[in-house]
Amino acid sequence: MTRTVLLIAAGIAVGALIAKQNKPEAPVDPVDLIIEKSNQTMRKASAVSARADQQVVKSIGQMKQTIQVLEDEKELLVEQVKVMQDEIVAIKSEPAAQPFDVLAIGVPDTTNRK
Repeated sequence: MTRTVLLIAAGIAVGALIAKQNKPEAPVDPVDLIIEKSNQTMRKASAVSARADQQVVKSIGQMKQTIQVLEDEKELLVEQVKVMQDEIVAIKSEPAAQPFDVLAIGVPDTTNRK
């Protein structure tokens, strides 16, 4: 029984191979070739576009970080300028120094005391 099943299976397999070999290949339509080539080109273009998009997103992220750092530095500098302007106003509002006279005070000379 097992031999019979194996022989039938082998016969079917050999018959299928012979039928496949005898079957002429259908002619390839040039339009189908062009469509397949276009599809391959589109897949490649999509892959390149995706890589470019990733690079652009990465660059934009770095630019945003740089801009944020520069804005923070600008705020610090603006604050420092305001403080300096306040100090200048404070210095200018102080009364101007008035010259003063040095008056001689009469002190007896004690070095020649006897």
